[in-house]
Amino acid sequence: MNKAKRRETFRRIGAILLIGLIGQIAWAIENNFINLWVFSQSHDVNHINWMTTASAVVATLTTFFMGALSDRLGKRRIFIALGYTIWGVFVFLFGVASFSNMEAIAGGDPATAILLVGVFNVIIDCLMTFFGSTSNDAAFNAFVTDQTSEQERPLLESVLSVMPLLSLAIMMLIGMALGIPDASKSAAEIAGPWFIFFLIFGILITSIGILSFFFLPKDNVIPNREENYLKHMVSGFRPKNVKKHPSFYIALLAFLCFNIAVDAFMPYFMVYFQGMSTFSGMNFYIALGSIMGAGSIFVIVLGLFMEKIGKMNVLIPAIVLMAGGALGLYFSGDNFAFCIVFGILLIAGYLVGTASLSAEIRDHTPQQEVGAFQSARMVFAVMVPMVIGSNISNAVFAHEYTDEFGQLVKAPDRNMWLVVLVAAIVALAPILWLLLYTKKSKLANLTAPQQNKEMGTETDESAK
Repeated sequence: MNKAKRRETFRRIGAILLIGLIGQIAWAIENNFINLWVFSQSHDVNHINWMTTASAVVATLTTFFMGALSDRLGKRRIFIALGYTIWGVFVFLFGVASFSNMEAIAGGDPATAILLVGVFNVIIDCLMTFFGSTSNDAAFNAFVTDQTSEQERPLLESVLSVMPLLSLAIMMLIGMALGIPDASKSAAEIAGPWFIFFLIFGILITSIGILSFFFLPKDNVIPNREENYLKHMVSGFRPKNVKKHPSFYIALLAFLCFNIAVDAFMPYFMVYFQGMSTFSGMNFYIALGSIMGAGSIFVIVLGLFMEKIGKMNVLIPAIVLMAGGALGLYFSGDNFAFCIVFGILLIAGYLVGTASLSAEIRDHTPQQEVGAFQSARMVFAVMVPMVIGSNISNAVFAHEYTDEFGQLVKAPDRNMWLVVLVAAIVALAPILWLLLYTKKSKLANLTAPQQNKEMGTETDESAK
């Protein structure tokens, strides 16, 4: 590879990683820190479930329309840049929907204020999700597929899969400096630091959105205007495409089951640990920093060798790691050391499985309809798992207590780890199907050239 080519590759991959990191910061705010924020202002775990379900539906519908539109226009960069720019504005607005502000609107009634905290945050979340899904789910995911080769994807996906945890680490450092999250403080006391937190990251995301107008590589996708827009929008669900690209849909089914296990704990992950007495103060940051740091290092190192090992060969070990981590966390209770050890196993399995399945799905995505096929990916890999996983866990929570507003509420408890365990075991079935199908397809591809060669030899002999 010559010097100019190396420089172009470095610029292209660097831009993808930067946009990927900032996007994951925004998503981590929505998927984790917003949950902590809303819980600190309402102490109602149902609000977390509302946001998870509503944002999953909005994200999927957005990807339907905007993914197909980006295919039709042959444009990804403008969707990414403009979407990120507005995305940051809505991140900032979360800090406005505090209990104190809602109490002022409600005329001093705490019960109404708690309800309004949930309603306003869900509305802001859905608007944020529209721009986030336009720029990230629909455009950026398609952009990565457009801009990378099969050889680059295993390592790139490994790094991208770590981005959610790296973004959490960044936010935890800022949160630690601001004194959040802190379960010992009242809703009013913690609202000010949270406002500054959302302001900082809102400015960051908007700034990168503006800069990406200039540093993102040019689009290299050919506009697809041959097909009717509405038909193209749902092309990822048409029976003829299911028959034409079976490996893509088997991989999506495997991702669906895998992500049910992930989404059974991810929305409640930080709230769960925050509620433990042994995780108060600095222990909260030490524990989550250790879990995320060790899990991230593991998957990055593995990513260096994933192409040689085979991304499909690490799937079963990933499920075993995640299931083992969930089982260990169930029996660990509030033991600080055990929670860290089994938390690392859980997160390592989640990251490895995500990197492997994401790369496999990219490899089997039809190149001329990358944007449109993101809608199928969103339904199977995002919306359905988020709705199923978060709702099942929410239904099994049994930990109830009286909050600072005098209301009986419930919080995440260890029962969710049993949901994760069962979901992980169920996910083995479609993953084994994917492994067998992939192996069969590779075998068929290897034997086909040999058969063609033999047929050609026979034809030559006949001609003689």
